[in-house]
Amino acid sequence: MSDISLIGVILRFVIGGLAVLLASYLAGKIGGKFGGIIATMPAVYLAAVVALAIDHHGEELVQMSIHMSTGAIVGIVACILSVFLSVYVIRKWGHHVGLIFTIASWLVLATLIFMVTHL
Repeated sequence: MSDISLIGVILRFVIGGLAVLLASYLAGKIGGKFGGIIATMPAVYLAAVVALAIDHHGEELVQMSIHMSTGAIVGIVACILSVFLSVYVIRKWGHHVGLIFTIASWLVLATLIFMVTHL
């Protein structure tokens, strides 16, 4: 991953940022649940795939895409689990604690899922 190009980083930043902007805007206009649906769209994954296609070619691109997709599956499963847990924590202790818990629980869950599936 040390050979990521600047254009790849910029693509991830712009597409991910636009997804967050769109989710926030739609949550305000249509409702939070719809914004939440948009927030889960794979914008950063899309940017990462495009960046891979810029940085890699041929069989290397295929292998890198497979590895990244496997990681994305681990990440989304951890995300789903942490969202369920976070709803409880936010209701019980508020959004400040919930924010910290959400990030920490996702990191722990993603690490555990990765270890179980890849070791």
